Amino acid sequence: MTEPRVRRVFASALSVIAAAGCGDGSGGANAGNNRIAPPDGVNVVAIVVDSGPLGSAGAPVGYVNGAFVTVTVCVPGTANCQAIDHVLVDTGSSGLRLLANDGRAGGELSLGLPPLEDVAKKAVAECFPFVDGFTWGQVQLADVRVGGEMAAGIAVQVIGEAAYPVPDQCLGFGNDEDTLEGTSGLLANGILGVGTFVQDCGPACATAGSGNPGVYFACGSSALGGCVETAVAAADQVSNPVARFPTDDNGVIVELPSVPPGGAPTASGSLVFGIGTRSNNGLGSAVIIPVDDKGTFTTLFPAQGTQYPESFIDSGSNGIYFLSGTVTGIPNCTGTGGIERFYCPPGPLTLSAANQGAAGTPTVPVSFGIANAKVLFGTNNAAFSNLGGENAGSSSLNLPASFDWGLAFFYGRNVFTAIEGAATPGGTGPYFAY
Repeated sequence: MTEPRVRRVFASALSVIAAAGCGDGSGGANAGNNRIAPPDGVNVVAIVVDSGPLGSAGAPVGYVNGAFVTVTVCVPGTANCQAIDHVLVDTGSSGLRLLANDGRAGGELSLGLPPLEDVAKKAVAECFPFVDGFTWGQVQLADVRVGGEMAAGIAVQVIGEAAYPVPDQCLGFGNDEDTLEGTSGLLANGILGVGTFVQDCGPACATAGSGNPGVYFACGSSALGGCVETAVAAADQVSNPVARFPTDDNGVIVELPSVPPGGAPTASGSLVFGIGTRSNNGLGSAVIIPVDDKGTFTTLFPAQGTQYPESFIDSGSNGIYFLSGTVTGIPNCTGTGGIERFYCPPGPLTLSAANQGAAGTPTVPVSFGIANAKVLFGTNNAAFSNLGGENAGSSSLNLPASFDWGLAFFYGRNVFTAIEGAATPGGTGPYFAY
């Protein structure tokens, strides 16, 4: 099978500026005990973990540990809509991003959506950085429907280069993820960012000057250099759709079942909107981990007796990425093309850590497994609870070594993500809980 590359889509390059200011088991009466709520067409939609739009069960895998939902976008205020499948659920970013069907990107979106324009009637585009690359494309307006919930007239990013070429300023963010396939392809039809922040950038992008990170651009020409950095008001930025729902707008729950140690071809779960807003989304026994203005908390890893304060929970990352082989003593896989970033211990490992939020909050223990990634990939399965690799940090993005609790962490747990400033029965967001 094709060896999947490291997939980490947490938008940590913007996590500082985006801020506006263990429930294991099979039973229980509420969401805090890993009871998977059935899709109801209202606030619960089906999640499927499979090999993505390029693969199928039993065939060479294009994606591992991708949690996908179907999202419907409409021209605002109309019934002119299109359903897009295999949109990745990402608790590590905010905002909906869809690959265009423009003859190059290879995505599904072909619906003509109205553009977001600045006061000079120039089209607004965005270069959004993720850990493993960036997405470039116009910002357009849509009614976004997921299940029975709708965010009306919000800004979304349409990934593609048909209208405007990528500005030089984007290239420092790494891979250009503007296609479905290829060595740097997105491998999904889009990303549904349902993280802790309301906007994808926030106040820094709303202010002109040297503090603006240069995420948004005003495009007056399709010629190279025709797009220049600009400020965009927070209310007009690409936003977390959940924060714009009329109800069930304070957060989400990702609910996934346990999978065997060797993985499974697929897994079926639910994405639940709202925390404590209905009988199917209570916190139950989940323990809250408040996060800071970066969306991060501290992981304590007893094997080294060390704290890692910029750790995070991110369903858009496909494995549990932590530290480096030099620190952990776990051997990396041999090879190239990304496989060398995964861990390949000679036998399965069971490790323990603990997560802690702001000072004074309780620590929440975590037991997790790490298996040989090459062995896992050789099964042609797509759902793994013990896939892991390095997160040694990045000097170019000013990121320290930390724990990235990706989708492998989610199996057998209900994981809550509360949005900043939103009231919940567990207090005001932002926080994670499990």
